[in-house]
Amino acid sequence: MKPSLSSRTALLVIAGMFLMPLLLAWLMYTGTIDFKPASTRNFGRLVEPPVPMSWAGIDMISPGENAVENFDGHWVVLHRVADSCKEDCLEEVSGLRQVHKASGRYQPRIRMALLLSQSQAGTMANRLQGIYQKFHLITDPAGNLLMALEKAGARDNSYLIDPLGNIMMAYEAGSDPNQLKQDLKRLLTWSKLDEQ
Repeated sequence: MKPSLSSRTALLVIAGMFLMPLLLAWLMYTGTIDFKPASTRNFGRLVEPPVPMSWAGIDMISPGENAVENFDGHWVVLHRVADSCKEDCLEEVSGLRQVHKASGRYQPRIRMALLLSQSQAGTMANRLQGIYQKFHLITDPAGNLLMALEKAGARDNSYLIDPLGNIMMAYEAGSDPNQLKQDLKRLLTWSKLDEQ
């Protein structure tokens, strides 16, 4: 004779099976259970904690443009252009153009910013704008943006800034632009920060 559960016990077992994942999720969310996955799916280096920055004080090279109006509330891919920008540097910039073009329907949510030094503003501007018209060329005369980037990681070359103005991911010089494209696609698929 097989042992059988009473209908009440069976109901409690079924309810427990459904409620247990919810309870575990709530405990992990509140921090009662400290669980961090061993690996993540992002390719860029996560900046922890994210570094807040401001677009105020940033000069746009294109006349009539305002950095705060252009970048606030958008995802921004910010790339530091090397002082001696040769062929490899221009290849990186071309890769960023492809990242923006490949973002398809998400393009209006993304701004592509190239940070130039004051000396490059006159010499490189036309050449970089010739690579892609949708690049926003900026300079940082006060150095506030450069200080924020230093906090986020001096060795990095490209940064992903969220719509709230936090530097949240960084990419080393020479990294594959497809990695940035994949990270950006994942973020834009799930995030609604810029759609509030």
